[in-house]
Amino acid sequence: MVTLRVRSFSDRRRSLVVGFVLAFALAAAAGCGGGDDGVSSRAAVEAAPSVLIESGRVTDEALAAVFDGESVNRAVVSAFVAEVMALTEEERLAIAADLSRRAELEVARLSGLEAALGGTAATEAALTGAWAPVNEAIAGVAPELAATPLDGDASLSPESTQPEGFARPMAVPAPNGMASIGLLLGGMGLGLMVDPLVSSANNFTKDQYSEGTLSSGVVVSGAVEQSTLEMSFDGTQDGVAVKFNATVVVHPCPDPSGNFDMTAKIDVKTSKGAVGSNAAIDMKINGQVDDDAHIASSTTEANTQWADFAGGKGQFLDYTVGVPSSGDSTFAVNRTGGAVSTDFVRMAVLMSTMFVYMVKDKMLQAAENAWSSGRCVDLKVTPSAGPDGLDPGQVVSVLAEPRSKVDGSPTGGNVTATLKAGVQSVEPNGSPVPADANSNYTAGPEQDQSGTVAYESRSKRGVGKAEVTFNTGAPAAYLVVGGLQDWQVNMVVCDITKPFTLESPGVGVAEFSGGLSGTYSATGVFNFSYAGTYQVILSDGLGSPGTMSGTSSGQIAGQAGSGTENYVLTPAEPCE
Repeated sequence: MVTLRVRSFSDRRRSLVVGFVLAFALAAAAGCGGGDDGVSSRAAVEAAPSVLIESGRVTDEALAAVFDGESVNRAVVSAFVAEVMALTEEERLAIAADLSRRAELEVARLSGLEAALGGTAATEAALTGAWAPVNEAIAGVAPELAATPLDGDASLSPESTQPEGFARPMAVPAPNGMASIGLLLGGMGLGLMVDPLVSSANNFTKDQYSEGTLSSGVVVSGAVEQSTLEMSFDGTQDGVAVKFNATVVVHPCPDPSGNFDMTAKIDVKTSKGAVGSNAAIDMKINGQVDDDAHIASSTTEANTQWADFAGGKGQFLDYTVGVPSSGDSTFAVNRTGGAVSTDFVRMAVLMSTMFVYMVKDKMLQAAENAWSSGRCVDLKVTPSAGPDGLDPGQVVSVLAEPRSKVDGSPTGGNVTATLKAGVQSVEPNGSPVPADANSNYTAGPEQDQSGTVAYESRSKRGVGKAEVTFNTGAPAAYLVVGGLQDWQVNMVVCDITKPFTLESPGVGVAEFSGGLSGTYSATGVFNFSYAGTYQVILSDGLGSPGTMSGTSSGQIAGQAGSGTENYVLTPAEPCE
């Protein structure tokens, strides 16, 4: 669900809001499906004015049809949304900038700001100048954010290398000098930032957390379960003070039922002495993920509130938009107060509606990109042998276990194993199997052959990814160091995929079944006799450093006991 709240801001604020909405559409660069809204229905087309947009601006005829003083014309608003979303990004932004300007000036007139500044031209000049430093600051946030991937440390470095594909330029046409201010500017910024914000923590492990100041006025934080952006800027010119605050919170990892949520809040104030206005947007989105890790549904609710202050006059507007995944959208002017003009309401209605349609798609896509990257699910893949040092034609059983990175629980769903490169085969290949899933890899028929298998899990918790390269050839030799108390080992095992023996000098010996997991038993001085299970964990196959732990129970000198031995495995030269 998306809740959009805007408190009647100044004239300028209002135009910014509308522009903000459309600018988000630009940032989203995606068509907004109007089917649920009845956009494509014949009734909507017939009810709408013949011309909604002309020469890059909303026609007066279209505005007049939006609101009749009592209720919103859903057909007209829906038709307008459909027409705008069919345009190019540049065309959308031009319309947004013009509508933003008109709304801003209307709010300035209602609030008394225009009178305090001495006319329309002076109002435009003062607002443009006051927002200039904010414009400059926000223009640099998206590239800076994209250039600063979170690393799990407490501090953030803006000097980090910038990944490709981010930092889209903030080049914006400025009709009448009014385009890149207030809510329009903020909307553009958030639209550009939400994806790099969320993706910056996609590689975090369960317990990693990063928080810090990215630049003056910008604070970001990230963890597996949440990404947050807070912005706060202000500016002043000709006695006009502007303040911009925004917060985005995204929870991209679905819960066990597949639910996720996110919010975006924007608060903008413009004032000169005791005259000014305030606009606040509070957006909430709730979504549901299906068993194949795709968005099944979402609900957006947006409440917009505008208020001005001028000698206690108190104009006020409260408007709500609701957009379900199926069924009709809802538009409601909840209440107005004071001398709020009908024209102001009409522009606010279009602004708020466009905001919902364009912002929700951008934020939903950012969340889906995150859980599809493997951010939310750890896919543990355990081969019964290898993956290095396999015999030609050897068949290896592989267990794939997807687990939530948020709570560690099994995710369910399916796992698909696919032979990505090399030889020889995996069975089943490319077919989903219910998790936890077993598959069989058959090694190449000759020595020194390799095969890479990609594993992917899909469920309501998101996507898990893993990859294993199997090799035939020389056995994997490791130096095994470690143990527990008096039991200490420091020796080379020629092939841990086959049965092997570890010895603790002067204490005893232990016989292991071989492979990355299995059983072992140990005997030694003082008639001790222990038995248990062990597990080997290697980061990139048997050619990489890793660990081994063994848990056993038994007796020594007639006394029962248990314990866990821990070892470090370092790759060693193959045995002769």
